[in-house]
Amino acid sequence: LLKLKNAKGDIVWKSSKTAVATVTDGRITAKKAGKATITATYNGKNYKCKVTVKKPDITACENAFDSVANMKIGWNLGNYFDATGTWVNGKTPEDYLVCWGNPIADESLYKKLKKLGIGAVRVPVTWVYHFDENGNIDPVWMAKVRETVDWVLANDMYCIINVHHDTGAAEDQMDRWLFASTENYDKNHELFAKLWTQIAEEFKYHGEKLLFEGFNEMLSEDNSWGEATMDAANAINAYNQCFVDAVRKTGGFNATRNLICNTYAAGNFENAMYLFATPNDKVKDHIIGQVHYYEPFGFTMTNADDTFAEYTKEAEETIDSIIDYIGEAFSTRGIDKTPIPVIIGEFSATNRNNTADRIKWFTRVIKDAKKWGITCFIWDNGQADDMGFVDRVGNEDPFTDIMKACVKAAK
Repeated sequence: LLKLKNAKGDIVWKSSKTAVATVTDGRITAKKAGKATITATYNGKNYKCKVTVKKPDITACENAFDSVANMKIGWNLGNYFDATGTWVNGKTPEDYLVCWGNPIADESLYKKLKKLGIGAVRVPVTWVYHFDENGNIDPVWMAKVRETVDWVLANDMYCIINVHHDTGAAEDQMDRWLFASTENYDKNHELFAKLWTQIAEEFKYHGEKLLFEGFNEMLSEDNSWGEATMDAANAINAYNQCFVDAVRKTGGFNATRNLICNTYAAGNFENAMYLFATPNDKVKDHIIGQVHYYEPFGFTMTNADDTFAEYTKEAEETIDSIIDYIGEAFSTRGIDKTPIPVIIGEFSATNRNNTADRIKWFTRVIKDAKKWGITCFIWDNGQADDMGFVDRVGNEDPFTDIMKACVKAAK
């Protein structure tokens, strides 16, 4: 990051060779080996800095099984980069980052997470408001995503970025464009591939601790959270294949980077998992499956029927049976019969003033998953009265005891 000393007004940044390095608000992004001159124009004067981009030493990334095992326990930066709404006022990245009620976070958050024992951070990203009619991603938005990725990696944690609320139910005031239907795939797969090509190019020289997740909870055209139709399942498998192919073509670390592919709706129910087909890949053992886990809904969700705040024997039995079902599905009964590692990319339980019961729930899920080699990622939406656990801008962490229990259970 370049800064111009004592500058108090607008600075115009320019790179002499954008094929070698680009610059946005002083932040330099290396593109390929070579030399470039970065110019800052301020008050009619030019200030120059020469930069040299060296060719990276690219080695094969660790395999997917090792990656999942080494993550240990993960955490989601929820309701931040993934925030979406046609009603959002303003066009800057910051306008979107704060629009769902969370403050702007800096590197101190990731230092805290590392100190707590978190091994990986999933950074959900919604892109639909940040690319133009030709599918070109706003470089300012991309730079903001990259800043957070770099903070996570600098603190020696794994990082996952994805395509998040571009998929899912067509809720009012939210723009969604990716749905699980072959008609939608035919219409949008080229744009989807272009999106991932740009993301992959941006991060092609980031090492093995950065992982890509193709898409989040993709639903059918009728927004069904239930069993997937064959058409929906075929679309999920096609989009996963499109994602893998687009990333692999960009080279660099992306040639062997571990890639995460979701089931229909990120569901852990029968045909979501058994109609999931592992994408064909140029390299072996670099695909990871993902599902989400919020059961029993009566315990985890405030909007569920028959809600209950107490952790019961029935809740425990539900956890045991579903986690075993997930583990077995990805290890023995997938369509191609070939085991792949899996993560639970989201799991969480809402706050009903029942911290002790939530600790029991989190601990049981993590320990059950660990038996199958599954790593779990806490969903944190930043709201302490719902599913928020960590203070993102200070040290008033509302539920450090829950975080510590999760880390302990994952060891």
